[in-house]
Amino acid sequence: MREFFLVFRFELQTMLKKKSFVISTALVVLGAFVLLSLPRFFMSEEGVNDNTTQGSVDGEISETDLSQGEEKAQFMIYAEASDVIPQAMVEMMFPDYQITYAKNVDEMQNAIINETAECGFAIHDATHFTYYVNNSSLMDSMSARFAQLLEKQYQLNELEKLNYDVNQVNAIYETKVQSEMQVLGTDGMNNYFYTYALIFILYMMILIYGNQIGVGVASEKSNRAIEILTTSCSPNALIFGKVIAGAVVGALQTLIMIGSILLAYQLNADSLDHMLDPYLNIPAEVLITFAMFGILGYLLFSFLFGAIGAMCSKLEEVNGATMPIQLLIIVVFFISMLALDMPDALFSKIAMYVPFTSWMCMFVNVAVGSVSTIELVISLSILAFTTIAMGLLGAKLYRRGTLTYGNSLKLKHMIRMLKRKD
Repeated sequence: MREFFLVFRFELQTMLKKKSFVISTALVVLGAFVLLSLPRFFMSEEGVNDNTTQGSVDGEISETDLSQGEEKAQFMIYAEASDVIPQAMVEMMFPDYQITYAKNVDEMQNAIINETAECGFAIHDATHFTYYVNNSSLMDSMSARFAQLLEKQYQLNELEKLNYDVNQVNAIYETKVQSEMQVLGTDGMNNYFYTYALIFILYMMILIYGNQIGVGVASEKSNRAIEILTTSCSPNALIFGKVIAGAVVGALQTLIMIGSILLAYQLNADSLDHMLDPYLNIPAEVLITFAMFGILGYLLFSFLFGAIGAMCSKLEEVNGATMPIQLLIIVVFFISMLALDMPDALFSKIAMYVPFTSWMCMFVNVAVGSVSTIELVISLSILAFTTIAMGLLGAKLYRRGTLTYGNSLKLKHMIRMLKRKD
């Protein structure tokens, strides 16, 4: 145990002092405060503009206001029947445009081509029009707005012909049905967004920091430092100390980054209109489940990365050797995303017990599905047992691989090493 704590403390201090750790953490913290503080400055500028505008309304209209009024975009209308739609209704629907009426379609088309008008509408009858524009755009909503206007006018005209009171009919159509929802179990709808965020955080932690553990072990082997370490310390203490230290550093850096984002948001919540508040109310059982299964899953794959790193003779071999593990993590990520949409599906229930998927899928089911205490305990026990077994297996591979050089890493070599007696 003494050797483990020596390795753990040394690795922890070394990782915390790395420039990459300090700089990346500082950049994320600084970026969080800068980006989340920007709306506050924009809001201040808008307040100044609002005060200026209010002053011009209370007093005389400035020359700037007049020039802005003259700069309204223009569109044209040609109506084959003059009584199809009132001009007042068009102006009310399009207050941001200057509306002119063309004598014929050719006049309107020429104005659009010469860019004196932005667009034009040729109204054929009460329910049919043609929209003319020089260059179409994906964000162009003029045709939809004009169709809505024409539909409204058609409804009003037809109701008047039937001697209906238009105001009463509109009141009937605009009546909203009021509803309330009482959640008796898990509120999966509100839990969806923060569960997605937790899945992504856990996925990135294991993928990034686990690979760093494998690279660190492989670098010690490539520069022969591992030979000195194995003669002065037991392989079990080395692998457990390195993996757990790497896991602690990864978790610490993630907590600092997330904490800085949350703190920056709280300081600027008013300027952001408290837009994230509904997603930050995470139930305690979800956080506890996320912590327990996330830590065990993190250690499970970290032991794998560390053992594979010890089997590699060169740093260049690490990425290729750990590719199957990375692909497995990606597959688990997609399974958890499917479980997020279908928590009651059979594959979601099975994934809660498989140790290589339960570390991510269990808290997903707790957040958006229904999980009993017995199911939680059984899954946690299986995952804990598998993590301990993987740690012992990783220690054995680490011990066998530390003095193995030259040969490229293959599965049959790993199996042969595991079968070999000490």
